[in-house]
Amino acid sequence: MSAPAASTMAAQRRRSSFIVRNITSSWAVLLVNTLLSFVLAPVVVKSLGSVYYGVWSLLMQFTGYLWLFDFGVRESVVKYVAQYEASGERDKLETTVRTAIAVYTLVTLAAMAAVLAMVAALPYVFNVPADAVPTARVAAFVAGTTVAQSFLTNVFVGVLMGLQRIYLVSRLGALFSVVRGLGTYVLLTNGFGLIGLSLLHLGLSLANAAVVVYYCRVFLPGLPLRPTRPERTEVARLLNYGKYVLLANVGDKIVFATDALVIGVFLPIATLTPYAIAGTLIQNMRQVVMAMAQIFNPLTSSLRAREGDAVVQPVLVNGAKAAMAVGLPICIGFITLGEYFVTLWMGPEHAPMAGRVMRTLALGYVVGMPYYTISGVLYGLGEHRTVAVLRIVEGVANLACSVVLINLIGLVGVAIGTALPHIVIVGWVLPRALPRLFPFSLGTYYSAVYARTLLAATPFAVATWAIGALVRPPTMPAFLAWGVVSLLVYAVPTWFLALSDDDRARLRGMFQRRPAPRPAPVADAGAPAAAAAKETLE
Repeated sequence: MSAPAASTMAAQRRRSSFIVRNITSSWAVLLVNTLLSFVLAPVVVKSLGSVYYGVWSLLMQFTGYLWLFDFGVRESVVKYVAQYEASGERDKLETTVRTAIAVYTLVTLAAMAAVLAMVAALPYVFNVPADAVPTARVAAFVAGTTVAQSFLTNVFVGVLMGLQRIYLVSRLGALFSVVRGLGTYVLLTNGFGLIGLSLLHLGLSLANAAVVVYYCRVFLPGLPLRPTRPERTEVARLLNYGKYVLLANVGDKIVFATDALVIGVFLPIATLTPYAIAGTLIQNMRQVVMAMAQIFNPLTSSLRAREGDAVVQPVLVNGAKAAMAVGLPICIGFITLGEYFVTLWMGPEHAPMAGRVMRTLALGYVVGMPYYTISGVLYGLGEHRTVAVLRIVEGVANLACSVVLINLIGLVGVAIGTALPHIVIVGWVLPRALPRLFPFSLGTYYSAVYARTLLAATPFAVATWAIGALVRPPTMPAFLAWGVVSLLVYAVPTWFLALSDDDRARLRGMFQRRPAPRPAPVADAGAPAAAAAKETLE
């Protein structure tokens, strides 16, 4: 084998290794957070009591709106760090980081001003009992400070993601989630209450920030940490990219946060319960796919900088196929077994309606599964204006359809109003916008992503239907065991029908032992130690 060919294969193996670690670590932190939430929820509720738990929930919701101060700058950092690292333009990379630090310093100060206003207005805006107001104000200030300082941390998180070290961010997330969970249990069971809980979150957030900055200095020795007065053109470039991120995030809020409002306006509030049960399960499925799709912004930006537009279609098609392969069995399970699962999980009271809602929403995601891959690729190309505009259009159509259909057919009408615009946008409109942005074959996309994948999943759909209609496992453990067995019926046809020969070869290569990383070039006096630390982290 020639030296260039060997070098290319080594680079591909290394890239594949990063992809596997990034995806699996993202899934791992998602699993850790889900389990911790399940275990700690009753402890937090019992220890805080109804009043202070209500205050805590209110603060988490209210401080969450502070993230609207994030004008998409982190995503800008991810895109441009990946691009400039791939092209070797270290000076532009450092300029991007300095500019982001300067912008986020101002954002942090603005967020702190909003926190102070929130603390002052808290008892006048919300119905907090008078004896709980002092505690609520202290906790609100600490919780708001936690969010405000996180904006600066996000610059360095964006650097790591741009360097495609998402697995490091995820490892830290899992580690600090476990520490936070243990700390929460210890504090609450020893009577420290709301203020202790909020101080724990702030302390761990600062510790996480310190480790993230250290990692950035390991992989980019000499990375600037001090904000400097940025050039107007650099600020404009980051904010011009970020404004469409913000617009897309607003569209997401409309798509996913208006169903409950529509139901609350037009139906009795009790009818929200089965919809919320179905929506929670669908949200868990979305998070699995989203965790995998976050690799595509830095990956696409880096590959395009090195190899040009020719790499974009293979990345997008393979990523969309991967999203379908991972999400499709979950969607099929929701369609064929959702009602039966809810019966075993929560009893029969809400299962029939939750099952109908879940089937409707899951059908929408059978078509909509590639959305997060496509949006990640377009973010990496800097063409995410298309994503933002279409997300707003989808949100408006979602709201309008839901309002009309809830008055015609009730609760399921809201689910149809959510699923139908998603199917049209992701299955029809968004793919047809892609050929205008880069070389792209719609025929290849529809065949590889939908036709072959759905054909391969047909035996699995029959198997899961049979579990619910014929086997009917009597307990949750038995149900889950049958579900695991049914995955074999999904995996074998998917391997041979949905995947091409190249796909199978690529997957085999991903799990081969990779060569030891080469030491980084020495950049300064501290670089030997940094190189050793980098090799350890790799």
